[in-house]
Amino acid sequence: MSDVLPEFPDLDQIRRQAKELHRKASDGDSVALAAINTVSDDLVLSSAQLAVARRYGFASWPRLKHEVERKSMIHKGDVDGLAELLARFPELAREPVSSCFGNDSALGYLGVARFHSLTDHNRSGEIARLFLGIGAPPDGVSGSPEAPLITAASYGEVEMVRCLIDAGADLETTGSAVKGGTALAHAVEFGNTEVVDVLVDAGAKVHDIVEAAGAGDVDDHLKPDTPTALRARAMRAAAICERLDVIDQLLSTGLSVDTDPESGTPDSSRTVLHDAAYAGKPASVRHLLALGADPNARDPEYDSTPFGWCRHRHLELAMFGEHLTAGHQAVEAILEPVTDKA
Repeated sequence: MSDVLPEFPDLDQIRRQAKELHRKASDGDSVALAAINTVSDDLVLSSAQLAVARRYGFASWPRLKHEVERKSMIHKGDVDGLAELLARFPELAREPVSSCFGNDSALGYLGVARFHSLTDHNRSGEIARLFLGIGAPPDGVSGSPEAPLITAASYGEVEMVRCLIDAGADLETTGSAVKGGTALAHAVEFGNTEVVDVLVDAGAKVHDIVEAAGAGDVDDHLKPDTPTALRARAMRAAAICERLDVIDQLLSTGLSVDTDPESGTPDSSRTVLHDAAYAGKPASVRHLLALGADPNARDPEYDSTPFGWCRHRHLELAMFGEHLTAGHQAVEAILEPVTDKA
C-alpha cells in the first residue's frame, strides 16, 4: 500500500529521503536494499528516487515532482505557474491528486482545499476554469469519491460551481452526504444559499419540499397532506438557507416554532433554532427568536442550547480558519444575552 503524499509536500525533503535511502542501501541496510531492489538492481541514486516515488504511488520520479508542483501551485493560487505546468503536462488536469482525501480528481481536491485550510486565496474558480480548459472532465475521474459539482456545492465554492455548470457538469449527478441527493440537495443540506441560487438559475431540478424550502419557494410542493416530519425538515432547510418567508409559510401550516427538525414534534428538545445556530445563520436566528423560539431548549443528546450548538461549531470551524466563522460570531452575539447560563 502506498504512502500518502503530505498535503504540503516539500521537494527538498523528498530528495533527502531518496538520498538517505540510497546511503543506507549503500551501507548494507537490508530494508533499504529491499526497497530499492523492488524497482531496480542498480544501486544508484536514481533507483532510490524511483523507489521513493513508487512508495508514494507514482510511476516515476518526474511524475512525483510534478505532483509536488501541482499541489503547491493549487495551495498558493499560482494560476500562471499552474497554466505553464499544465501546458507542458496536460495529463495533470485529468489525473487524480494524491491526498489524505483519497485519490480525488484535481477539481474534487480543489473543491475541499479552501475549507480545510489548504489554500488561503479566492482563486478556486480561476483554477477550476484552467483545469477544465486543459481537459479535466467536469464530472470527475474514475475512482473519485464524488463528482466535483457535489463537492463544490457541499463546500460552498460558488465560482467553481459556476465553472462546472458552464463546462457541462451533470446537474443530476448524486452524492453520498445526502444519500442519492444531487448538488442542489447537498447545497441545501449545508446551507450554501448562494450555491443553491446558482444551481436553480442553471436549471437544477427541485425534487422535494426540502430542496424547495432551501431554494425559497415551496408553493409547488406544500400540500394539505404533506407529513409533519417532512414539513419540519423543510423548515430546517429554510432556516439554514435563511429563507424567512418560507419559515413563516411553514409555520402557518401548524408547525411549532420549536419543532424538532427531524420528527416535527414540539418537545422542547432539538429545535430548528439549534440547527440555524449551528449553521451560523444570524437572520434566521433573529427571525425565529422574534417568532417565540426558545433559546434555552436543550437537545436530548448533548443537553445543549442553541448557543451551545453554535459555540461548538464555531470552535470546530476556527481550526480551519476564522474566515469560516463570521456567521457564528454574529449568532453568538444574538443568543448569548438570552441564554440561561445554568
